[in-house]
Amino acid sequence: MYTSLIKLIVLILSARILRLAFVLAVLLGASTYGFTQEANAEELATNSHPTIIRYFQNDSRYLYRIALLELALTKTVSQFGPFILRPSTDEISQARGIALLKAERGVDIAFLPTSKERESTMQAVRIPILRGILGYRVLLIHRDLQPKFAKIQSLDDLRKDFVGGFGSQWADMAILQSNKLNVTGVALYDSLFSMLAYRRFDYFPRGLNEAWKELEERSTEFPNLAVEDTIALYYPYPVYFFVQHNNHRLAERIQEGLTKALEDGSFRALFRQYHESFQNRVKLSQRRVFILDNPTLPEDTPAIDTSWWLEELKGASTDDGFITNDDSINSKY
Repeated sequence: MYTSLIKLIVLILSARILRLAFVLAVLLGASTYGFTQEANAEELATNSHPTIIRYFQNDSRYLYRIALLELALTKTVSQFGPFILRPSTDEISQARGIALLKAERGVDIAFLPTSKERESTMQAVRIPILRGILGYRVLLIHRDLQPKFAKIQSLDDLRKDFVGGFGSQWADMAILQSNKLNVTGVALYDSLFSMLAYRRFDYFPRGLNEAWKELEERSTEFPNLAVEDTIALYYPYPVYFFVQHNNHRLAERIQEGLTKALEDGSFRALFRQYHESFQNRVKLSQRRVFILDNPTLPEDTPAIDTSWWLEELKGASTDDGFITNDDSINSKY
């Protein structure tokens, strides 16, 4: 009797132990699964941390370039992840900003005209972001000098009788000097306008996308400045996004994003949004355009498609007055 009772107790205890073991196993498994899920979620969150992209060119001249960069980065979120564009809070000169970019010290990208030196020390994304506009230059002058400028018939007249002012750290300073124009270098951008207003020099060459906007922003401070009416300069001058030489991932991302924006039309739409307003003012076909050489340009630089904004000059005749720097009549380029 006692033996049978003991066996019954053992069977009951064994069943309870097995049941308890099963429950423990399930709970342990669930705990392990939860840990794994938590780890995967943490890994996903780590991988989706936004890439911070820092830039130093943040005044009104660069609004379009910043907007285009944001567009290119947005087009590539699915491949490269989210991003944050972070402007510098300090005023940084172009020379210092480029030095910081090269050294990987707080700057990841710059929007710059290309040159042999820049392409040898930084990585260029070779899609022209301004479609050649920056190479076409009108002149800011003191409005009282317009009659004198209207008499200019050749590039030699500009060389001999006028002094220009220009940014001493800008890449195209070398272009103006190599074409034997008399140009005064000025380190601070804002100082160029005050010096022009006080006639420290006679003209300040500005891109077609810059001149009228800059005058409007300073019309109260410098009411006597104007865009000269009769002449313009041209030199091939593509503007690219530049990144640190070894930052291939960012270069690849921007290249991919710009390509997508070209294909779906959003690149052109953004360009027109920022640049249509100046087209009726420029009237290039009514100006004498002096063509300058650009000895700083890399030899394999791709041609720039200017058709987005230069359509009015397609098929222009030599009567439109396009003049090379040896004063021979030329075509559009």
